[in-house]
Amino acid sequence: MTVFLKNIQMAWLGWKNYTDNGKLAALLLAVLLFLWCYRKRVRELPFLVYSTIITFCCILPVTASLLMMYQTEFYDYEWIWSLVPVTAMTAYGLTILMADCWEDFKVSGWRRGIPVTLLLLVLLMLSGGMGGRPWDVGTQRNEKASAERVLEQLANFLPHGEICLWAPREIMEYARELDGRITLPYGRNMWDESLNAYAYDIYDEKITDMYRWMEQATEAGMEDAGELSMEKCVQNALDMGVNCILLPGDTAAGTVKEMEKALQMDGRLLEGYWIFYGRADQHYRTGL
Repeated sequence: MTVFLKNIQMAWLGWKNYTDNGKLAALLLAVLLFLWCYRKRVRELPFLVYSTIITFCCILPVTASLLMMYQTEFYDYEWIWSLVPVTAMTAYGLTILMADCWEDFKVSGWRRGIPVTLLLLVLLMLSGGMGGRPWDVGTQRNEKASAERVLEQLANFLPHGEICLWAPREIMEYARELDGRITLPYGRNMWDESLNAYAYDIYDEKITDMYRWMEQATEAGMEDAGELSMEKCVQNALDMGVNCILLPGDTAAGTVKEMEKALQMDGRLLEGYWIFYGRADQHYRTGL
């Protein structure tokens, strides 16, 4: 029962994320409404019935929760939409509409066919993706440039040491691309779940907690990450061989002090990030 209620909440949040990042679901609903209004022209009625039923099963939290339980907890909400023939049904509905507008390609029908065609093309372009994370080229370029500056300074600061880095996502996302000598406790597939497609190897709870703590506790003004323990996350990181930790420069002072206490070393500001390098039990220190 607990899993069912949890899945209901995840289904509701998943639906909001799915529609925020792309409007193809709205276009599909419009196509379904159109086809039911003109169902006499629909030759594949079973296809329409199935698409309608499974679409609303994916939208309604209760039925969506049941589908999520069926597919197991390994997959997220967006995966249940693989049951819905979104592309096929949308194309089918738009084809019927276009066939009606361009009937026999008569010259008299061009006045209606051309505007409708252009309108449909605009709608398709504005509908976005299938619920994936929106891609902002400018933001990505700026993040990569910032990460490059930080990693260059880090390499200069630690010219000969082997670095196993634990840092916020915007740094770790580009760390291996910019410097192949750096190793990481987890990779991009921690936050970009599409990279885990068709793979059943998942991170254990300790590593997941490290990621959650880093992303939550490093927000400006926060001094903790709820139920997550900094001491446990730091110890897990050290056990995995991490010897370099970065925190954003605007991290709450209390969080920085707790990190210094946990590592028994002082932090140093470098390119807008607090750096903690070395392990206290191996007598590595920042020298500050």
